[in-house]
Amino acid sequence: MPVAIDNMRFFRAGPAALIARLCDVLKIAEIIDAVVEWDPVQCHLSPGNRVKALIINLLVDREALYHVERFYENQDLEVLFGAEQQVRPRDFNDDALGRALDKLFASGQLKKLFSSIALTAAATHNVPITGIHVDTTSISVQGAYEGEGDLDITFGFSKDHRPDLKQFLIGLTVNKDGLPILGQSLGGNTSDKSWYPEVIEELVQTLSPAKLKEVIFVADCALVTKDNLALLMQEEDNKPALQFISLLPENFGLNEEIKAEAFRTGTWQEIGKLSSKKDAAYYKSQSFVREIGGHDFRLIVVHSTTLDKRKENSLLKKWAKQREVLEKAAQALSRRPFACEADAKKAIELFLREYRHQPFILKGTVDEEIASSYVRPGRPKKGEQPQNTVVYHAHIRIEEDREAMAHEKDLASTFVLITNLMDTKAYPDRAVLKEYKEQNAVERQFRFLKQPVLLGPIFLKNKNRVEAMSFVFQLALLVAAYLEYRVRKSLEQEESPLILPGKRKSTNPTARALLEMFDYLLVVKQGSDRALINYHGSEVIRALELAGFGKEIYLFPPRGGG
Repeated sequence: MPVAIDNMRFFRAGPAALIARLCDVLKIAEIIDAVVEWDPVQCHLSPGNRVKALIINLLVDREALYHVERFYENQDLEVLFGAEQQVRPRDFNDDALGRALDKLFASGQLKKLFSSIALTAAATHNVPITGIHVDTTSISVQGAYEGEGDLDITFGFSKDHRPDLKQFLIGLTVNKDGLPILGQSLGGNTSDKSWYPEVIEELVQTLSPAKLKEVIFVADCALVTKDNLALLMQEEDNKPALQFISLLPENFGLNEEIKAEAFRTGTWQEIGKLSSKKDAAYYKSQSFVREIGGHDFRLIVVHSTTLDKRKENSLLKKWAKQREVLEKAAQALSRRPFACEADAKKAIELFLREYRHQPFILKGTVDEEIASSYVRPGRPKKGEQPQNTVVYHAHIRIEEDREAMAHEKDLASTFVLITNLMDTKAYPDRAVLKEYKEQNAVERQFRFLKQPVLLGPIFLKNKNRVEAMSFVFQLALLVAAYLEYRVRKSLEQEESPLILPGKRKSTNPTARALLEMFDYLLVVKQGSDRALINYHGSEVIRALELAGFGKEIYLFPPRGGG
């Protein structure tokens, strides 16, 4: 008998059910609903479930708020939120979602809410938070913004290279696996230097003294100010000083001095490669102890065989400019006549002294020239003979000083780490450098955050709602990070890599690649029966299982609601 299809429904499921179950595992709706005030009598759906709906939409099909309702018209709402909830697409219209954002903002606890959800997730997954990496990124926006909220949407230094647009910032604190621990929305002109004390204070308040002893706080060079160093070393109320690793700024007084000492002593310790990549840099180091603001710090001069492309281009431009200046100065000197050879040699001596710090070999020579001139200016009289005088010209020959240039390259290939991890046996130079290099964990999250799939235009004009929506962005990033973490951890126990679309093999798939794997999952529903249509074969189901689930999350509503 042919199967009747007139009462069948087709849903483009994609990764929606997977994201919904991850939200449930991370207790996102549960924690939000326990903190944010709402009336179950007046509200058909809780703020926590509306936030969950936004997260699903962000990671599946980024839409403006007024299109989210349309998105859910093509989703299996019972599978996502549970049959008991009796959720309807209109529960996600822009007014309902806007009111949910208002309630989030009105709680006044967005920062605390995020840390509560993130730390609960870390505890659930037994995630170590010993290495803490911190950074900010700018989110460019357009238009005017209403409301009296704390989020200052304004012009500032743009990490998106869009100084023409207003912006706000998102600050993230992640562990070395890139799993968010703390998150915060910041005003558009907030500097990292002024924000770091807030992060340090939040860590001290959030973590127990025992946990703080295990933490190593890693941040870029904006952390290193005398005030911030004093704050990191502060011990009070049974809270220990916070262990940290950072980059000593180039303009910090000790930087040049400590590099010069390292090249003078030359007692380098071989570190080798930190990566298995064929073109990975090879490192060596030297450690020194210096006092700053009454505290001893360990300064590690690190030399890399790979010069950063930007630094190399900067050096090449600087040398070209120096040569141009030298050539113009040498031409000007060569045009000046001198009455005696001694004066010309003196001029060469002064020239060489003035430009002695340039990476060029300068050689001066003096030429003698017979100059003819008449006694009086103007047209000479008939028969008048010119007088011959001897004049001298100074010439400068310019050659590249290969040795000096190589030394400059060496200096440019070095950087100085600063830390209060003074025990070189427990924390050798290699371990400190490796922990600092894990800073790309937070940068990787920002790259995911900036993808159009997650963070397109901000379709809000009320800045309080923008701040609440920024909190939702951070939660979406948290969910994606745990998807990536769970799959990677499971793959460590597997012998074969995951086969991604395009037959790419990976043992460390990114969240983006994983989400793309589920793009074409479809669900067919007839009555209460569902069937999963999977165009990409067994690897998609394997990815589900690696994440800790199975295809049943697409086929059966969760018990007890979402």
